[in-house]
Amino acid sequence: MSGPTQEGFEKGLPPAQVDKANDAEELTERQKMERGIPYQAMKDPTLLEERLRARRLIQKYNQYPWPEEGLDYFGPDERRKHLADLFGLSLEEFKEKSVEIEPPFYCDYGDNIVFEGAFYANFNLTVLDCAKVTFGARILCGPGVHIYAATHSTELDERQAGYERAYPVTIGEDSWIGGNVVICGPCKIGKGVTIASGSFVRGDFPDYCVIGGTPAKILKKLDPPTGKFELDMSQYK
Repeated sequence: MSGPTQEGFEKGLPPAQVDKANDAEELTERQKMERGIPYQAMKDPTLLEERLRARRLIQKYNQYPWPEEGLDYFGPDERRKHLADLFGLSLEEFKEKSVEIEPPFYCDYGDNIVFEGAFYANFNLTVLDCAKVTFGARILCGPGVHIYAATHSTELDERQAGYERAYPVTIGEDSWIGGNVVICGPCKIGKGVTIASGSFVRGDFPDYCVIGGTPAKILKKLDPPTGKFELDMSQYK
């Protein structure tokens, strides 16, 4: 292998992204960012405006006054609309997906975050969504979860030149992310996974397991769900 493709490997690009580096000069900074190619986030007016747009919407959501009465915990719709706009969804789509995020919440762009179904996050969720971050249905996040699709090269010349990188993160349905977990792209977590609090996660993990540690490793295999559960109060007497 030779030429630009070999150069892509030498720069540490994921194999699926190497061939895309060949035409990097013809891509916008946003396209480079989304394809795992080094890009310049602070020198591109479009990316700057997109991040500022996200910050304005996030501020409106985080600082929305709590209602004096009533049980609309994440509402009213005027408040939900800020997150719906942030994620590129209509209010109806946002409510149908049942996305619930305790403030404060922070992200870079918002429109690179994909929710495939119900989602709940406790306080201080941070998602650096420079590359796509995908949440399967019925994801639960403890407080202080940080997900970084954004990163930098270990090569000093690249960092000094102002380049950043971004790699995707995918988390499968029915997963539970414990408090203060850090997930770095590239990362693909299977469905039905529990991540122990305080773990650092990067790489690929299979379905139905408990993972934990720094770096995270598989601690326990789990059985797939049966779809049946009845609370037996006798064991709590």
